[in-house]
Amino acid sequence: MKVDRTARMMRLHARCILYFNAVRDNGSIREAARQLNVTPSALTRQIAQMEDEIGSPLFDRLPGGMKLTAVGEIVTRHIVTVMQDAARTDDQIAALSGLRGGGVSLMAVEGVAGDLLSRLLSRMARTYPDVALWAETGSPDAIITALGGGTTDVGIAFSLEPPDELRQVAVAHFPVGVVMRPDHPLATRRAVGVEECVAYKLILPSDSLSLHRVMDPMLRPWRDRLEVVLETGSIELTNRMVAGGVGLAFQSRLALEFEIERGTLVHVPLDDPRATTDLGVYVRDARWLPPALEMLIVEVRDALHELETVARR
Repeated sequence: MKVDRTARMMRLHARCILYFNAVRDNGSIREAARQLNVTPSALTRQIAQMEDEIGSPLFDRLPGGMKLTAVGEIVTRHIVTVMQDAARTDDQIAALSGLRGGGVSLMAVEGVAGDLLSRLLSRMARTYPDVALWAETGSPDAIITALGGGTTDVGIAFSLEPPDELRQVAVAHFPVGVVMRPDHPLATRRAVGVEECVAYKLILPSDSLSLHRVMDPMLRPWRDRLEVVLETGSIELTNRMVAGGVGLAFQSRLALEFEIERGTLVHVPLDDPRATTDLGVYVRDARWLPPALEMLIVEVRDALHELETVARR
């Protein structure tokens, strides 16, 4: 009966949530028990009780550790939502009580860690000094995993193809251009065609970057003429290689602001309507957002609008 199943699910909102999550994170009963300061047998009994309540195994017991079953994956999504909602509720109550401003964590791709992220976090720190901030960089796949697993609140990535449980809350569009040294023959051009670039050695984005999907259709007709010296998912390495005169690369201007200001690199837009990339801001889909996270989203929208306006000039 529906009432019986609802009652079973309500019983999950207790100590077993912490136990289940610890086993999921560590892949081990023993390590999870050590972190929770309980005995492995007590933890094993709690997991077994959850499986009895749900009527299906949650973990496969393998020689290499505990691995989630298909049912365990479903329960994980439920538990992550419950834990995030609990944190959000605590933040809202604390904010209303004037106790603190809460906290938010974000993960961004390496290409925005310079200008955008420093601008955004500086503004947040000045405007909302009582909001605790955590930030780190990661690949698009790592961002999706962190958002889905509840280990970060906000993800910022280029041309991300998010799963259904994520929601885009802001987006801006930036032209992709050619990155080169200031003394390169193409550096004084207002725009450059792809066919002009293939006459030089190239440093291309690996398929771990969304930029690979943007550039591949434009480069495909010239594949037999390309001289690729390196494919990499590291923007920092790409910029260093270009500055060293190894070859040309393709990026949005966002990843280059510091280098452009120092005069070590030049960004020339590609003369192709397909040469654009979307920078999106994503959260885990939920009914409501805590105050601190809403503040961050407002600030990131403003920062994106400013950078997008500059990029269009």
